Amino acid sequence: MTTARTRSQSSWLRACNRVTRPRSRLVCAPHAGGTAHAYRSWPAALPDDVEVLAVQYPGRQDRLAEPPAGTMDDLVRPIADALAPFVGEPLALFGHSMGASVAYEVTLELERRHGRVVDLLTVSGSCAPHRREEEDRHELDDAELVEELRRLDDSFDDLLAVPELLDLVLPSIRADFRLVSLYRRTPAVPVRAPLLVFGGTGDPDVSPEELREWRACAGGDFDTRTFPGDHFYLTDERPVLEALAPRLPGPRPPGPHVP
Repeated sequence: MTTARTRSQSSWLRACNRVTRPRSRLVCAPHAGGTAHAYRSWPAALPDDVEVLAVQYPGRQDRLAEPPAGTMDDLVRPIADALAPFVGEPLALFGHSMGASVAYEVTLELERRHGRVVDLLTVSGSCAPHRREEEDRHELDDAELVEELRRLDDSFDDLLAVPELLDLVLPSIRADFRLVSLYRRTPAVPVRAPLLVFGGTGDPDVSPEELREWRACAGGDFDTRTFPGDHFYLTDERPVLEALAPRLPGPRPPGPHVP
């Protein structure tokens, strides 16, 4: 029987692998303009008992007919709804760039609803939410927006060379940049989950010093780690996942729920 909850889950989450009895679930939120497809290869570099679920935002790929989200809340609440079946089981969240803000806000929402249910939050390639500056990238014309994407990551070149693909992806990228421009969280609100911050040493937009400003968002354990590369340093995913894998939660010991 298909319920509203299972429909919500299938709309927002894509399984990158299937694990019968997962030791842990890792839920990954993509960057602006990104898709669940970005995390398809992650299970190969993680332990076999880790299940990887990737968030699929509306307005792209199999959700192309849906309008992109207009505000952060348009993403956070339905993602938190989709994760409800996993509350009480070992759960880690990861988000890159815009996805870092999404993962952070989803963690806060889950904690608001259920208490301390996220075992690890990893944010990547993003300034802390209380340190965000005004952005106007969503107001660039198409040519300027393409150049901005090239500036962030020259691996976009193949995609940007195909006009048909550009026509499909630019609206969602522009909408995501607008969403990011509207997002603020001041003052910072600490999460109860341990907070791990990743970034690229050559990221043109987020310096290692700015990564450390996430400390204000940590209510407990906090650590940062940088890797060689630019904003999309994690295209070389193996060192990233080798650093992440030991931090992923295992089965929880029996005991009372921590509110």
